[in-house]
Amino acid sequence: MDRALNVGLWLLLAVIWSSSYAIIKIGVETIDPAVLVFGRMGLGAIILVAVMLSRGVRFEMSWAAWRIYFITGVMGTALPFFLISYGELHVSSSLAAILMGVAPIASVVLAHFVLAGERLTKRSTFGVLLGFGGLILLFGIDALSAIGSHLVGQIALVGAALCYAMNTVVIKRAPKRHPLEMAAGSMSVGAFFIGVATLVSLDVSNLATPSTASVIAVIFLGVVPTAFAMMIFFFLVNRIEAKQMSQINFAVPVGGAIIGVLWLGEQLTTNQLLALPVVVLAIYLVTSKTVVRAAAVMSVKR
Repeated sequence: MDRALNVGLWLLLAVIWSSSYAIIKIGVETIDPAVLVFGRMGLGAIILVAVMLSRGVRFEMSWAAWRIYFITGVMGTALPFFLISYGELHVSSSLAAILMGVAPIASVVLAHFVLAGERLTKRSTFGVLLGFGGLILLFGIDALSAIGSHLVGQIALVGAALCYAMNTVVIKRAPKRHPLEMAAGSMSVGAFFIGVATLVSLDVSNLATPSTASVIAVIFLGVVPTAFAMMIFFFLVNRIEAKQMSQINFAVPVGGAIIGVLWLGEQLTTNQLLALPVVVLAIYLVTSKTVVRAAAVMSVKR
């Protein structure tokens, strides 16, 4: 029963995070990316703080604690959320999924050089490269033909992936704290940061009237891929091994691309079917060893 529950929640988590790409695409149609991120994070922070307090957990009122809240809030939530939302103004959700596939690669490479015991091997290196190749195969070489046509948007997405990777290392090196405290603290600080930045830089005169679909997208992003997904992650992380959790790092880009095809009507090719066993093999090669344990933490900020 416990195993079935763990597998079911893992699959649900992968689906939830995979949906973010397509939902963001809908949200930024009529809502400024900064406003979307603030709405998503603000709502997510409110929910997480409420859950944290209901469980008797409190914020630690020390400089060291709030410093880590700030670092993870900005680098792990506010900045990458904004970069992804901005990038999807110019990039299809399928190409966005490929570019975000840089995150697990960067995560394990950084861990190799920074974290003791997180060393890459030939097997895992091949698996990581195979996984990224599988993402490219999933959409076909044609998906890469758009690279360079909207360079700023594509750089924004790669930047978001690198933020997640660096945030992983920061969390792994930071003193251990209650998971809900870390999530609520970083999300609250991140929401405050992006809120201030939005008020300072936003040109209200150029704002369009948001559509109902975009408003619903923001609410969905705040409740499901942000707050609810974090709760599932924190429940699972103490029940299954980190290397099992890390498989989501490859599953999410694949799932995001598939949802983009099914929901947004993006082109479906036979390469997608061919790519699935490649990605599955890559996941096995990488996560069958413990070299990517650090990558598991990255997924909580998607």
